Amino acid sequence: MKKNLLIMLAMLLSVVTYAQFNFSGTVLTTTGAPVVGQTVFVTTDSNKGWSPGTHGAYIYLTAVTNTTGAYSVTLPGTTLSGHPIEARTVNCSGPMLSNSHTYAGVNITSNFTKCVPPPPPSVSGKIYLGTLGGTPAAGAKVMLIKKAPDSVLIGTTWTFTWKLVAIDSAIATSAGDYSFTLPSPRYDSLLVKAFLLPAHTSYSSYLPTYYTSSLMWSGATGIAPTVTTSVTANIALIGGTNPGGPGFVGGSVLLGANKSTAVGDPVPNRLIILTDGANKAIAYTYSNANGQFSFANVPLGSYKIFGDVGGKTSTPLSFSLTTANPTASFITFEEKTLTFNASMPPTGIAAVVGQSAGIHPNPAKNVLTITGLTGDADVIVYDVTGKIVVKQTVSVNNNTVNVATLATGNYILKLATAQDVTTLKFTKE
Repeated sequence: MKKNLLIMLAMLLSVVTYAQFNFSGTVLTTTGAPVVGQTVFVTTDSNKGWSPGTHGAYIYLTAVTNTTGAYSVTLPGTTLSGHPIEARTVNCSGPMLSNSHTYAGVNITSNFTKCVPPPPPSVSGKIYLGTLGGTPAAGAKVMLIKKAPDSVLIGTTWTFTWKLVAIDSAIATSAGDYSFTLPSPRYDSLLVKAFLLPAHTSYSSYLPTYYTSSLMWSGATGIAPTVTTSVTANIALIGGTNPGGPGFVGGSVLLGANKSTAVGDPVPNRLIILTDGANKAIAYTYSNANGQFSFANVPLGSYKIFGDVGGKTSTPLSFSLTTANPTASFITFEEKTLTFNASMPPTGIAAVVGQSAGIHPNPAKNVLTITGLTGDADVIVYDVTGKIVVKQTVSVNNNTVNVATLATGNYILKLATAQDVTTLKFTKE
């Protein structure tokens, strides 16, 4: 009988000695919200002491909080009463959170209260039509653009420049709101640009605009890489006002020197901006697949034209439309390594130089006759969008141009001889 009692006592002591218990708890924020996916580290010492010379082998356990912020680990059966246990988890800032316990042969509950992590720094704001605080530009597209220093090799010389790369985009809400998380870490300035999409009812009335109020990237307000707090960047899209008139402006965008592709190739999708002489926005457009662009039905007066191409400077080209010369049809933008500048023939706008060439009848129904020719000439006819609709060669004995298939409207005829270029405007009935 005594032998059986001794065996039972030994078994009981064995169970007590090697019993397994839970170490569990929760990780909540200071507002009581559960912290999901948080790792908790549990450490115990197999020899009842942390001090050198007194501790045994460390035992490391980890657990991850679930959707309610709860975690749990099972202590090993070798854990004895009196063993120190420490639980730690990362706070949102500063030192780690730490709880110390002494094992007493029962389950242990160890809860943590974690600070609410601040939202990552952002750039956000509202997009408006025309005036800050006015009508929200619902559906406007907003671009976050990295502006990084760069250098290019021109000939044998390295030249400093800027490289602009779009890194994120957003569509403004019905209230005009947008938001981007600031990249981290970052070493470059950031620009914010907003514009309306073609489907917007006011697409043609407001120009693409940079924060704070610039039509060109070079005049935009940047967000420096040293800024680590959230930034509010509201943008009022600059309105373009074209009261209408008999004038026409058009031309082409071509590749210039210092490019890897062929010089003179057309460049599509380049933003061209037209302002009056006092820098008031009139309109904007993009070059088409053939590199052509145009502004139709603009009033007579003084103008400036320039482009906005990331990383390239664009010096405005000034010109005038007058009663005598109501068209500027042959403006050429050359996209070079560092510049995107416009030029136009030194003969002026739609001027007849060195010859008395003309056209009749005007308006025309089926055929235009070119008068005043002294030799061969190339004829190109453009519609108001800048598209070439007729192209042929004429001479003294073959001086007619068939326009019967053209739609009713206004057109520009370019007549180029070996001596000069003449630009004439006519109407198709």
